Amino acid sequence: MHDKLAVILVSADPKVLEMALIYTGNVVARGWMADLRLYLFGPAEVTVATDPDVQALLRVVIAGGTVPQACIDCSEKYGVSDKLRALGCEVLGIGAPVSQAIQDGYVPMTW
Repeated sequence: MHDKLAVILVSADPKVLEMALIYTGNVVARGWMADLRLYLFGPAEVTVATDPDVQALLRVVIAGGTVPQACIDCSEKYGVSDKLRALGCEVLGIGAPVSQAIQDGYVPMTW
């Protein structure tokens, strides 16, 4: 049974991110998976950094104990690194951590 999930947010569309974060919040709150990792890339980082509704959903995930990791290359390019850190995200190079998570058996779910 797969019980490790890597949620990867890429879309800039706030509606897509809302659905993804509602699901992710439920995974955390209801214990649907033993372990969850949340990764933010590119356009999703901009929406997360600027949309209050998306931020509120992200805070639910963080309150449940999941620390989102955001791609520093993307966040620097879009000028949102500080905003993401202020929200509680780790901002770092995440290509290797995402790859390692997949090698470790985390099932990737991309939104």
